[in-house]
Amino acid sequence: MTEVNEVNFSKGGKMAEGEGGKGIAKLIRMIVIALVIVVLLGGGGYAAWWFLLHKSPEDKARATAGGKEMARGDSGAELIERPFYLDLGSFTVNLSEGRRYLKTSIQLMLSDEKATEFLKNRIVEVKDLVVGELQQQTADTLKDPRERELLKQRLLTKIQTLLPVPPKDWKDPLPVKKILITEFLVQ
Repeated sequence: MTEVNEVNFSKGGKMAEGEGGKGIAKLIRMIVIALVIVVLLGGGGYAAWWFLLHKSPEDKARATAGGKEMARGDSGAELIERPFYLDLGSFTVNLSEGRRYLKTSIQLMLSDEKATEFLKNRIVEVKDLVVGELQQQTADTLKDPRERELLKQRLLTKIQTLLPVPPKDWKDPLPVKKILITEFLVQ
């Protein structure tokens, strides 16, 4: 019988005698490297979840407060047990410099349902106040985060002027607690 020898062309056409163990070693090395990569990626994913998304039991208890929805007003210290939201919709206004415009969406956070209904009935007046204030802004002032916060405070103060003094059917004399900007684009 004739003996057949393999020729390994990747090594210059030399005979592949005695190289059988090197292929298995490479395979084992590749498997070990793959396992190390999987373990590192899994550990990194867990670490990212832990530091970015994980909440401690104390945080969860504070956030839910016994199953009740909680939100903070602008002061940060005042905790609203059950906030009410009034969507004012989108606003597209020309800025005071004339060539630029602002597109924004605004919601109000209120502490009382009856005050929310009161403002819903006067939504046109609320929107008029908002448009008037937004049109006075410039693109440069709106780029500054502090100026945007001042704008929110001015809007809050103007909207509070629409509420009756003393309050009609609610206890809180200033039920509008926060202006929430959900969209903000200066072009």
